[in-house]
Amino acid sequence: MHSTINSCFVFFLACCTSEAWIPQQRQRLSHTCLAADTVDARYYSLFETPLQTQKIQTLPPVTLNRFLQAKVQEEPELRDLESLYLAVQMACKTISTLVHRAGLVNPTSNKDSYSDGRYYSMKRLDLLSTLVLKNALKYTGKCQVVEPAVRLDSESPATHQPGVLIAKSLQQEKRSFVAVLDPLDGSGNADASICTGTVFGVFEQSEPSDEEEALIQAVLQPARNMRAAGYCLYSSATVMVVAIGNSVQGFTLDPQTKEFVLTHPDLTVPTRGNVYSCNEGNSEGWDPAFRQYIQTIKTGRGQTGQRYAHRYVGSMVGDIHRTLLYGGIFCYPRDNQDHPNGNLQLLYKSAPMAYVVEKAGGRALGDADQSLLDITPERVHQKYPCFMGSADDVAELQEYLRLESSQ
Repeated sequence: MHSTINSCFVFFLACCTSEAWIPQQRQRLSHTCLAADTVDARYYSLFETPLQTQKIQTLPPVTLNRFLQAKVQEEPELRDLESLYLAVQMACKTISTLVHRAGLVNPTSNKDSYSDGRYYSMKRLDLLSTLVLKNALKYTGKCQVVEPAVRLDSESPATHQPGVLIAKSLQQEKRSFVAVLDPLDGSGNADASICTGTVFGVFEQSEPSDEEEALIQAVLQPARNMRAAGYCLYSSATVMVVAIGNSVQGFTLDPQTKEFVLTHPDLTVPTRGNVYSCNEGNSEGWDPAFRQYIQTIKTGRGQTGQRYAHRYVGSMVGDIHRTLLYGGIFCYPRDNQDHPNGNLQLLYKSAPMAYVVEKAGGRALGDADQSLLDITPERVHQKYPCFMGSADDVAELQEYLRLESSQ
């Protein structure tokens, strides 16, 4: 038996080393490589055009730094905002790396929580993102950062709550800006590889003061008073969208150069979309008018006569970013059962996003007759219903909300 096996093995080695066998295998290998090259060529041809027709870009790309420098030259009063934006973009680059490595490196995993008296029940990725953003702002030398002791409601004790920072630009030329920042919205989605984001809004402080209570009062004002706002989306790409002046610009992080490059200049929301985004799991607690609106558009009985598709990621930044690009409407209404005031914090979540949407030509409502930008928050963590997106879609919803309020 053993001799038979040995004989077969010797015969196999002889075949492998024979001159007749080697060319055959080389030919098969060459055919395999040729087929792979053909597939690669077809794949890359989808993204590349022939040199004869390809336009060669001779100008360097517009980075966020260059854009801010040009903006400051046009509006010198925004000079203090430049250091704030540069600090935020530096922090967002680091947070992007943390988010994308959350499933690989244990220290950035988001499964464990920490409680050290200051950060209560704060997930690891939340804590790291907060520290990164705070340090980036602090080490500019031009920003003062506080984590305010605030009350969740009128009866709870004042505690430091995770998920909000207030940064003040050090006064220059009699102007002072104060920013409210949400370091990592949707952090609970990170371990499931669902998109997350950083949100920020910037106000001008009318009476400059370094006291913590004064800084809290400085941000408790309507979002219409914001001088700038934006967000950074961490997904298949890292995209920062900023609203400065009367325009909205989108920048994508280049993984090679580590720079935010202008990829979505002068973003505008389509006037009408065909997608609605909301958590239908809460539909039993919705007001009848809003429930009727959703039922109408998804069955094709709305103003357009088109059936709307439902898209809901469960990450506010991701859902609103999609709405900003493609149109439609994003809603988080009050839920009489679990969320009587909605589930999104007004000051540092929905208000800055609403500012971006309206600067891009969309609309944002807080209720039937009031823009979300005109609502003054009473507390840092106050929640409020929100509806935002394409102007015509929001106007159609407003008719239903007004009908409900008139009854």
